[in-house]
Amino acid sequence: MLKRRMATHSIVLRFAVVLLFVATARSHAQTGNPDPPPAAAEPSRGATAPVSSVPVDPGPVDAHSISLDVRVTDKLGHPISGLKPGDFTLLDNKLPGKILDLHEVDASSSAAEPVQVVIVIDTLNAEIDTIAREREQLTEFLKQNGGHLAYPTSLAMLTDKGLKMGEISTLDGALLQASLDDPNSELHFIGKGAHYWETPARLQWSIDQLAALAAFEAKQPGRKVALILGPGWPMLPFISVDVTDKQRRWAFNYIVGLNNSLREAHLALYVVNPFTLGRIDPFYYESYLKGISNVNQATFPDLSLQVLAAHSGGLVEITGLDILGELNTANRDAYPYYSLTFETSPGAAPNEYHDLHVAVDKPGAKVRTSAGYYSNVQYILPAKRN
Repeated sequence: MLKRRMATHSIVLRFAVVLLFVATARSHAQTGNPDPPPAAAEPSRGATAPVSSVPVDPGPVDAHSISLDVRVTDKLGHPISGLKPGDFTLLDNKLPGKILDLHEVDASSSAAEPVQVVIVIDTLNAEIDTIAREREQLTEFLKQNGGHLAYPTSLAMLTDKGLKMGEISTLDGALLQASLDDPNSELHFIGKGAHYWETPARLQWSIDQLAALAAFEAKQPGRKVALILGPGWPMLPFISVDVTDKQRRWAFNYIVGLNNSLREAHLALYVVNPFTLGRIDPFYYESYLKGISNVNQATFPDLSLQVLAAHSGGLVEITGLDILGELNTANRDAYPYYSLTFETSPGAAPNEYHDLHVAVDKPGAKVRTSAGYYSNVQYILPAKRN
């Protein structure tokens, strides 16, 4: 059994986001919190309400270089191995970037830290019947290959109480199954389903817990893959039509913080969405995949789990009933990958967005990695009142 490095028992990773923009905040005499989404109602059953919180620490953007985890596959999704630095090109805001280092990482790489997999069951944004189906197929996943898992794996649950982290990371599926079945375990909690809270409150609470997960994983070495079981949190597209300047500041701060912190933590998100007919279009998020370069562009759908997953270099998988199959697909994406380090461009303006495009000179090659980064990060404060 592999103990989770720095893991704690039943961690409620609530508001670890206070780490946000620490370096920037120190340079400002004025402090303040961005405004939450509109009408963030108190939970109706006594759980702690998501208060107006600050976004996550985006992590420092190195003055000279940034490292990316790059996944390269063929048209069928099979990994392409054996690539050399000369096979790669990188564009930073459409300008050629200088690749400083590139090497392939696979399970046989003796110097590499093993990829860590964390499976998150979202009990806050899914219906009860969906959660039950997820747990059934998760059980099948943990029993495969005689219970031997491919990579060190841990479990977590997104609940109305916060993000509950299992205390172990292990190759033994039976141990993880026991933690799910144990009535005294935090991971045994099922939840009340997607109608428990008003949607704006669920949006903010869910984002806060993702920020906490990123902060936790940033302290762990190596690449991390988060397989999140659920449809994701509310996108609030109709509210976004009339979003206020204060709400745009709130959204933009989180967009900057989450995108940078996921990259700094080497954490790729995989959405395993058990979609069924009659629900919101599962591909609606694709309208919001363009990077956000300034606060006036920021809307709530830009913070959807699906958009964040795509920007992290992960995948959005629409599963239907085949949750087991999609878990296996996402799990196989852990190895191999390429570690690419490139020279950064200095930011000319605060919170300057850098669109990244990595390409491989091989027919049919598909590349997934971080979609971009923000340089010269500064916290966007509320406007002063006269």
